[in-house]
Amino acid sequence: MKNNSRVIAWNLLKKVFIHNNFSNILLNEISKQDLEDKFKNLIFAIVHGTITYKIYLQHLSDKLIDSKKTPIEIQIIIWMSIYQLRFLQAIPRYAILNEAVNMAKSVNPKFAGFVNACLQKILREENTFYNIDIKSPTLKFCIENSFPHELYLKILADYGEGIAQKVVENSLTKPLISFRVNTLKISSDKFWNNYHEQLALVKTKVTDCFTTDQSIVKTDIFKNGLITIQDQASILVGNTLSPKLNSRVLDMCSAPGGKLTHLAAIMNNTGKIIGYEIADNKFKYIQENILRLGVTNVELICSDATKINDSQGFDYILLDAPCSGFGVLKRKPEIKNNFNIKSVNEITIIQKQLLVTAFANLKTQGTLVYSTCTINKEENQKQIEEFIKHYPNMTIISEQQLFGFEDNTDGFYICKMQKQ
Repeated sequence: MKNNSRVIAWNLLKKVFIHNNFSNILLNEISKQDLEDKFKNLIFAIVHGTITYKIYLQHLSDKLIDSKKTPIEIQIIIWMSIYQLRFLQAIPRYAILNEAVNMAKSVNPKFAGFVNACLQKILREENTFYNIDIKSPTLKFCIENSFPHELYLKILADYGEGIAQKVVENSLTKPLISFRVNTLKISSDKFWNNYHEQLALVKTKVTDCFTTDQSIVKTDIFKNGLITIQDQASILVGNTLSPKLNSRVLDMCSAPGGKLTHLAAIMNNTGKIIGYEIADNKFKYIQENILRLGVTNVELICSDATKINDSQGFDYILLDAPCSGFGVLKRKPEIKNNFNIKSVNEITIIQKQLLVTAFANLKTQGTLVYSTCTINKEENQKQIEEFIKHYPNMTIISEQQLFGFEDNTDGFYICKMQKQ
């Protein structure tokens, strides 16, 4: 069973649902393994699909089982089986049932018949089983689209029904894989001319950014640092800060390094960028990106950015703050499954501390860009409103909120300010 796609998917899902691992990291490791593409594709489909639709799948499975009495390992088998039956129509039904039963046996043989009975019941009642019979229109909408009701109500209060519904529906779409051309090694025009047919490139609205349906992480183009994976909205952050050549720049929260290395490219490896990152487990990954992309003007420091006290001050500061991540739900669907308003409130306190530090280390006439990959007003517009009240000599130059549904990008908030 070790090389079975569904078993691999089940093991990954257990790591996500039981041990709170991030699926994007786990799937990235799978992409590097020597497996046939058809097996990788099935693993990706089951893992990402089950996590994305978990709220909906759990609601359906609760028609069949008592979740308090059923081991989580068995619940996961049922969730992933329902997902395949409901959404992966090309897969033979017998294959889904047989392998679900075999996985259940590995947990405890007594659950094999139980799982088989549950799935057989779904097949018998397939015309009605997937229906959500709930009177509340908003709750029904959320369950059908596998979205936390409390989070929907929060977005509804912030932006209104039109945007809230689009955000929910967009969270179920397949995200585009976009990448940035590393202009330290090749120009965008030359890259397009050399590779647009080979990679079936599609141009985006963002400078130096392309998309492709092909896997590029294992290509020599990626390994040699001609490109790096980065979403269009993330690239806009560096473009908004737009540091001049030979500037002194601070990146307060550098992981995973996409924006940091983009700033280096904008500055053509001139000047000095100080990059801070508090998570030591992410530090090595940033260093690998710096080396791969040929960045030479960065000094990387593993430390808490709220403790920065730089006597010289910086011409430009990027504060890509830790946030709730509501703008990247289609890439990291476990975020919506783990939604907790208390933890969101705790993040706003950290953001506030980082903004205070940024102000203290910014030169007069210096530029600060505050960004998040979320759509929560408390972390974005309201956070900046409060910041400006405390520091009236900070002037907002530009402010934009991307929700992600506009061009199938990530959702991002980007605010550019200047110290007067």
